[in-house]
Amino acid sequence: MTTKRIELKQSEVVFLKEPHEYWLGNKKLSGITGMLQRQLFPDEFEGIPERMINAAAEYGSDVHVSIEDFDRNWNNDGTQEVADYIEICKEYGLVHESSEYCVTDGKNWASMIDKVYRADDATFDIADIKTYGTMTSEKLEKARWQLSIYAYLFELQNKKANVRRLFVIHLRNKPKKDGTFDRIKEVIFVGRIPSDVCKELMDCDSRGEQFNNPYSIPEEIKNREAEIRELVQGKNKIEERLSVLKSHILSEMEAKDVKFWFTDTMRLTRKLPEQELHSTCRRSGKTIPTLISKPT
Repeated sequence: MTTKRIELKQSEVVFLKEPHEYWLGNKKLSGITGMLQRQLFPDEFEGIPERMINAAAEYGSDVHVSIEDFDRNWNNDGTQEVADYIEICKEYGLVHESSEYCVTDGKNWASMIDKVYRADDATFDIADIKTYGTMTSEKLEKARWQLSIYAYLFELQNKKANVRRLFVIHLRNKPKKDGTFDRIKEVIFVGRIPSDVCKELMDCDSRGEQFNNPYSIPEEIKNREAEIRELVQGKNKIEERLSVLKSHILSEMEAKDVKFWFTDTMRLTRKLPEQELHSTCRRSGKTIPTLISKPT
């Protein structure tokens, strides 16, 4: 059976760009990014000078406008960011359907999706363009929530449509002090948060309640971050040292053409190629896994 081609439904929400407000009739609706900052990422801009925040926002807005102009009018302004965007569209087979597509639940919420790409008659991809200098784990997690909520609202507004993939298009090309350019061109796919979780987050904010994030790291784990990092680094150093020792032992055994070496507590065995050099405790008879090595 052939699937009927779905044309995206346009909402009746009016977006006022200058105050960045969404209106449905006489009712002002809440935006998604502000809610995410209130509920999940309150410290996002802590310690960052306002001038830097404003400069980053201005640069991001310029990149968005240039890319939107290309998608809608096929106008390439010659910037590196647009050139990189075109390459990404070719590489990932992105077919532009809509830019700044407004989605809403028709009651309390509305927001603009940066990019909607058509996969087939009823399937779409949703993307957000980011121009950060560094895509930190927190920024990526915020993008995941943002895109997941967009997907929920998109399918709510377009009843028979399905969202296939969510991803960030990370673009940047800014000059650095040393004369080089901080150039970034990447696509980062994110896993979708279930719609019922997204709805609960939005409902909590509407009620003026704090949302209990099921994906947040427990404080107990956060408090042990330094210890965990130290242990992992120590483990890596030990494994690197063991690898050097095993390689040296193997070379010595090959040079002397011996197959076995014995100590009071250990037996070293050199086997044929494709087999393993291993150590066996003479008293227990058990192989010590951490000393396993493959000869070159």
